[in-house]
Amino acid sequence: MKHLITDAQWAAIRPVFLKAYPREAVVAIWDDGTWEEIANIADGVDGAFEFKLSHEDQARLLKRRPRLFLHSHPNGNPEPSDRDTESQIATGWNWGIVAVRGNPDTRPVSVYDAAFPEIWGPDAPQGALLGRSFLWGVRDCWTLCMDWYAAHGIKLDPIPRVRQPGAHHHHARGQDPFAYWPPHLGFKRIERHERRYGDLALMHWRSATANHCAIYLGEATYLHQPNMKLSEQWTMNNEESLLSRWAVSFWRHKERLMDAS
Repeated sequence: MKHLITDAQWAAIRPVFLKAYPREAVVAIWDDGTWEEIANIADGVDGAFEFKLSHEDQARLLKRRPRLFLHSHPNGNPEPSDRDTESQIATGWNWGIVAVRGNPDTRPVSVYDAAFPEIWGPDAPQGALLGRSFLWGVRDCWTLCMDWYAAHGIKLDPIPRVRQPGAHHHHARGQDPFAYWPPHLGFKRIERHERRYGDLALMHWRSATANHCAIYLGEATYLHQPNMKLSEQWTMNNEESLLSRWAVSFWRHKERLMDAS
């Protein structure tokens, strides 16, 4: 991430997030290295849970695209919310979240730490596929599969995330995202016995809908990013039994279908 924010920039910007606590702070960094705190105009306590920009600032940012757009999560974690992922896709910018820890009930307010931002977006480095730490929406099972395909010449469009799929969503992409998105991103379902290296595997882990994905590497081995663990190559014992138990479906991207033909 150093090419998006340098150590010197972070040292200068970090106090902005400390000072703003317990409200969310917003900072934009531009290609020439300049940066600016952008006012969060969210009302009252809402400012501790969200940020809102003035129309003037929104227009200014759209006119002069930032290299990196940062905001903080006070007393939260650096996982992007569903709204964060939707907004990042809508803007096309690189986004980052700064987790700030403190105690808002002390007088004066105590602030303990502002962590280096977790960054995602079109220019964020992918990093190694193995040994990644888990972070929802930034380094999770879907991100790992997207990055594997990118490393093999297949670029998938970014998709908005849904942290808790279910009937409360008004669209199929929110009710059952793993069923909705693969066909819309160029994947075609194949029979289990047809699986081969590079196919996408969708799994039901104690869930009525698919809630995990992996890349099939052959010989009962899969590349996947488990929740709260490091990404790994995982060889299944009793593969056929597990594929049935988890109702695993296999999908092949259209570009790999053409390769096969």
